[in-house]
Amino acid sequence: MSFNPQQEKILAAFVTALEKLDESLPLGLQKQLNAIGQNLEARVVELPTIAASLPSLNQAYQVALGDTQTDKGEHGATLVSMNQDGSAKLREHAAQILTDSDPVQAAQRNPYRGLGQIATNPFKRFFGRG
Repeated sequence: MSFNPQQEKILAAFVTALEKLDESLPLGLQKQLNAIGQNLEARVVELPTIAASLPSLNQAYQVALGDTQTDKGEHGATLVSMNQDGSAKLREHAAQILTDSDPVQAAQRNPYRGLGQIATNPFKRFFGRG
């Protein structure tokens, strides 16, 4: 099963937000993320609620989510919708992070560079400079 573009956006923004945090999540949130990570396809929609429960995480999540939006609703730069293989890699990477004993440390140790890329210039993205 692959994610729809909205689920990809939520997941990419959440993992990016985890990378930006300065300290580990409270134990209760870590346990919730562990459970979500074990059933990611069904529970990815819970991540925005988790983000909203902690101010520092919510702020980082909103910034990351904003980075995946189009500018002022124009049809210029849009989030690159991943193919099935890319979606599977995103899902695997996020599941590893969310099921780790410390998701923040896991995200920082092993950032996934393909999350939330903006296709401003497909050639730059293709050659790793976008």
